[in-house]
Amino acid sequence: MSAAVPTPADGLWARWRGWWEVLLFAALTVVYEVARWAVRPQGDDAVARAHDHAAVIVDAEKAIGLAVEGDVQRLTHDLPGGEWFTTQWYSYAHTPGFILFFAAVWWLRRRWFPFVRNAFWIGHAIAVLVFWVFPMAPPRFADPGLKDPTNEALRAGGALDWFQQFRNEYAAMPSLHMGYTFFFALILWWLLRGHRWRWVVWLWPATLVWVTMATANHFWLDGVGGAAVMATALAIAAALLPRAMPRTWAYRTPTEDAS
Repeated sequence: MSAAVPTPADGLWARWRGWWEVLLFAALTVVYEVARWAVRPQGDDAVARAHDHAAVIVDAEKAIGLAVEGDVQRLTHDLPGGEWFTTQWYSYAHTPGFILFFAAVWWLRRRWFPFVRNAFWIGHAIAVLVFWVFPMAPPRFADPGLKDPTNEALRAGGALDWFQQFRNEYAAMPSLHMGYTFFFALILWWLLRGHRWRWVVWLWPATLVWVTMATANHFWLDGVGGAAVMATALAIAAALLPRAMPRTWAYRTPTEDAS
C-alpha cells in the first residue's frame, strides 16, 4: 500500500522517508552556509561596525563582572591537555553530535521529528537575520591576547584553506554552536521525561559554553543569544504548525506520547 499524501497537519512532510530528510538537511545546510557568507560585512566601515558590536558585548560583560573569556582560555591552556581537548571538541565533535541527536529523535520518537526539524531550521533563518543586522567580531579579534587553536587544527587537516573564502568571520552573535546544544538538551530533556538522570543532558551545552570561550570563538553572551534564537524558533514552529507539536510538549496530556 502506498503512503498517504502528507498534509499540513502532518507537520511539514512528516511522512517523508529517511533519505528525503537527509537530502533536505543537506540542501538546507548549503543554503544556510551561503546565506551566512552572503551577509558578511564588506568594506572597512562594515568591519569596523562589527568590532564596535563586539565592544558593546565586552562592556556588557564587564558591567556585570563576567568578562571571563580570557580567564577561561588561560585556565584551560594551563591544564594538561586542556588546549588539545577543547580544540578537538570544538572542531570535530560538533557534526557527529548533530547527527547522533537527529538520528536519536528519528528512531526513538519519529512523530516528534517534524517539529524538531522545523524549529531547528527556523532558528537558522533567525540567526542569518541577526548576522546581517548585527555583525560582530569574535573574542579572538576583539582581544589580541586570545588565540583560536581551532584554526591551526583545521588547517592541519586541510579543511580551512579552501573553506576560508566562504567563511563569515563576523557571525559571532548568536552562537549556534552553543544554541544548538541548548536546543538539543531541551529536546532530550522532553524526550527523556520520567528518567531520573535526564538532567545529565544539560552538561552538553554547559561544556560547549566553556569550550567556545576557551577557543576564543565566542563570548558567553553569544551563547545566550544562541539559546534565545532557538527558543524563539521553537515558539514560532509551535505557532505556525501547532498540530506538529507533540501533545506532551504542549502539556495537554499527563502521559508520554507513543513513539
